[in-house]
Amino acid sequence: MFINANYSGRQHSNTTMVKEFYFGSVNTLWTTTLYTDTGTGITSAVITPATPSINSLWIPGNLYVDGSIITPSDELLKNGIGEISIEKTQSLMNLHPKQYTLKSDPKNQIHYGFIADEMKEILPEMVTTKPDKNMNDLKGINYLELIPLLVNKIQIMQREIDELNRKVNNL
Repeated sequence: MFINANYSGRQHSNTTMVKEFYFGSVNTLWTTTLYTDTGTGITSAVITPATPSINSLWIPGNLYVDGSIITPSDELLKNGIGEISIEKTQSLMNLHPKQYTLKSDPKNQIHYGFIADEMKEILPEMVTTKPDKNMNDLKGINYLELIPLLVNKIQIMQREIDELNRKVNNL
């Protein structure tokens, strides 16, 4: 049994990759099906962790999900687990959030985020570079990886607030 990912009708053609979530073993839990129009018909290939010939999925446009986006995060999948350094967390203060529109958006919808070129100077591990169809090196940001840094910063700030409150209450 499988459930197709729901893209709310925004899948433009059958020549795109479709993420399918299978109930079953670890080898089939996270798979990608690549549909290709060969001119003589649509062919498909299932890419599993055992056959990772494609390791990325590009969706030009919005992705709508009726449900959750889950990132595998089990301790069994990780090495080198450690605390986030205060210095790394403090680097968040050097980020410059921006408001912008995308050149490819005819509606000029306002977005909020960071400029990858600037982010690379502060948190280079958050930035990925990928050539586009014109062979330009386009940079992207892994925004989900910012969440642990933000939580760590909030926790540090809360401890500082609690300490200040204790000092004020002891006066």
